[in-house]
Amino acid sequence: MKDSEEILAELERSKGKYRTIVQAGIAKWVKDFQDGKIKIATVDDLRKLVEIDLQILSQEYQMSKTIPPPRKK
Repeated sequence: MKDSEEILAELERSKGKYRTIVQAGIAKWVKDFQDGKIKIATVDDLRKLVEIDLQILSQEYQMSKTIPPPRKK
């Protein structure tokens, strides 16, 4: 059975991977928008990506306030 430190470390790795994907999506959207491939009508896609990124950041912030730092071994 995994202890809470291992679970938290796995969660952090997963969130890092998700943020990388979201940030890549935002960068691609901006490039396509700048290249004229995406019109303002699809701004909802960018809004969703930004909301996801902000939710992840908010969760990280909330966790940092409620979870004590790991014990040093």
